[in-house]
Amino acid sequence: MQTVKNRVKLWLVSMLCVMPLVSCTWVKDDTDDCPYGFWLKLHYTYNILDVEAAPEYVTDAHVYVYDANGNYVKRINATWNDLKANDYRIRVEDLAEGDYQFVVWSGMGDSQYSVAGDTQAKDEYRLSLVEEGGTSAQELPSLFYGSLPTVHYDKSYAVHHIDMMKDTNQLALLAVPVAEDTEVSVNDFSMKVVTANGIMDARNQIATEAATTYLPFAQEDVTFDDPDYGELHGAKFGISTLRLMENSDCRIILEKSSTGETVFNISLPEYIGMIGSLYTNLGRQLSVQEYLDRQDFYTIVFYLSGDLDQLIQLRVNSWRVRAYNHLKL
Repeated sequence: MQTVKNRVKLWLVSMLCVMPLVSCTWVKDDTDDCPYGFWLKLHYTYNILDVEAAPEYVTDAHVYVYDANGNYVKRINATWNDLKANDYRIRVEDLAEGDYQFVVWSGMGDSQYSVAGDTQAKDEYRLSLVEEGGTSAQELPSLFYGSLPTVHYDKSYAVHHIDMMKDTNQLALLAVPVAEDTEVSVNDFSMKVVTANGIMDARNQIATEAATTYLPFAQEDVTFDDPDYGELHGAKFGISTLRLMENSDCRIILEKSSTGETVFNISLPEYIGMIGSLYTNLGRQLSVQEYLDRQDFYTIVFYLSGDLDQLIQLRVNSWRVRAYNHLKL
């Protein structure tokens, strides 16, 4: 009799131990605490601080679903409220079991961007900057890109993580003479950035050879204290661009307004990248392209000779480069 009771007790204990493991397979509904569904979890840690910033910057999501061969299947849209309500997860539903690829854009719904081939094959997709005559003089809304290679979709619970990359950059460009008796204003110069990056494909690569000229969306005269030269007066220009690529021909050009004479014409990625190769805040040396992709704001001070005819040196964020030894004009 005692043996029977012991067996009953053992059976009850065994059932209690197993129930938490199997109960999630009994009933699944929207109020169940058990995990279910196929989810894409968005992150934004691919920044210069290497911190999670998706809740502050990723304000919506447009998910393009392609099959394993790159054929368009569907598009899923999520608002900021949708993302916040689901801890920046997007549920993927109503797909046949199989292998799929996912491309995610955030910010593309703004009027500064247009899309073509969005219901066609992945290779046909194009996101373009809305330009007027090949120029852009706007502060571009933040644009983010992320992708997930081919994964298997079925009815089992799964969460796949996608780290977004910021595709827009803000440049604060200052033209400053170092001579104490020389003052300039924004009316003395024309500052621009010229590069072919106005169209991106579904792999976040440049898909055009046509150059875009980025003009200032803001400009002002400034006075500031320089650690080497003391009080300086200069002209500051704010320019916004799409993704900067290490191997692209991207130029910063400063011209005199009165004569059209070029003061300098230099490679932006080359010298930003040279500074980026010294950046080790993440505990390792970054490649040039990784630095360009993680950093999204640059303050570049161009120190000019008193006659405004020569670039002496420049400062990219906190790093200085002397023009005589390192700068290709």
